[in-house]
Amino acid sequence: MKVVILCNDFPPINSIGAERPYSWYFYLKELGITPVVITKNWVSDPNSKFPFVDSNTTKESTDKGFLIRVSDASTPSILFRNIFGNKLSIFRKALTFMSKILSFPFSSFDQHRNIYKQANTYIQNNDVDLVITSGEPFILFKYGRLLKRTHKIHWIADYRDGWYLNHVFSISNNFITRFMRWYEFKFEKKYMKAVDLILTVDPQLSSRLNSLFNKKSAVVYNGFWKFYETNKVDSQSECLVFNHTGTLTIGQRVEVLLQSIVELIKSEKIDSKKIKVNFIGLDFFPAQANRVLNYHPLLKNVVSTTPRVPKNEAIEMNLNADYMLNFTDSDISAIYAKTYDYIACKKPIIVVPCDNGILSELVLNHNLGFVAKSKDDLKNLLCDILNDKLQKNKISNLEGLNFFTRKSQAIELSKIIHDF
Repeated sequence: MKVVILCNDFPPINSIGAERPYSWYFYLKELGITPVVITKNWVSDPNSKFPFVDSNTTKESTDKGFLIRVSDASTPSILFRNIFGNKLSIFRKALTFMSKILSFPFSSFDQHRNIYKQANTYIQNNDVDLVITSGEPFILFKYGRLLKRTHKIHWIADYRDGWYLNHVFSISNNFITRFMRWYEFKFEKKYMKAVDLILTVDPQLSSRLNSLFNKKSAVVYNGFWKFYETNKVDSQSECLVFNHTGTLTIGQRVEVLLQSIVELIKSEKIDSKKIKVNFIGLDFFPAQANRVLNYHPLLKNVVSTTPRVPKNEAIEMNLNADYMLNFTDSDISAIYAKTYDYIACKKPIIVVPCDNGILSELVLNHNLGFVAKSKDDLKNLLCDILNDKLQKNKISNLEGLNFFTRKSQAIELSKIIHDF
């Protein structure tokens, strides 16, 4: 059985979006499915805000499957950027906006169209049973629909996040964001009429998409590669380290933690020298970094941020922390991808605050840590932790967690594919 997978993100890109299709490529062959991944020919520094794609298309056969890495297709905004760089940014942004609008009805304006061209050529010349398109970018769903219609094959649309249902966009008051959400939803509805199955990362998003489009949906979690071990000897330091990795959204309630610490310091219930909160990689998002760094002067020596770091460095930092942090949004519940990396490090997770949803359920049902129901609950928890009333240790009960490994999730995907 052969499956063509269309995706934008793929190693060496350092992102969750890259790891999801890569894990399928890595495991599906041993499960009786040959994956053919068609993606961008990334050669850039993963920390770059403008990742570089090589101008050549390469094809590689490995013991895992087949890889086709394509160049970016030229668009007016890309040509403008190549000529002027970061100069005249207003004009570049205007061209990017127009290209985005026109890319849905006219593929010649889409920088991802070479992925479709290579997929179309490959399917014309090979026996392919199924196409999977992984979004973002959701323009790939357009190409999934075209490939299904042209070659009469099944198509699965993989939502790593919501498109119309993207929570950040749904609450935005920005006129352009709201316009694009309305405009793109017209195309999303059109594409989903043709899809055979919607794939998502958690049950809640699956249910919402099922209701929105009346299409069958299934869940393949993001998961983690393996459990990590540390060579660190337990420190006798009295300073407790709390880590958070990746971005923060506007709605995630980090202020509940920050205000709790401020109040505990003011009331002298904790010593600011005994607690450290690290936001790993948050410097990549300046507005969010400033949000935590400038919250209160009392947190000057408590809160710190770092630039985006390679994943192995982030893991090492987490292995040397005491607790991991997950901040919830009052309007939506989700299992953030970072949660699986926390599990892999076997560090207790603190959910701030309780979302009364799937994230809190995951942590509580698998004894992964603590869920703070309120600010007062969190303050009591922090005091107990800092006063050694709660034992500092790693997650010891790993029973059931192997289901969330990427290999186990690839097995779940293989079952879905074989059902076709």
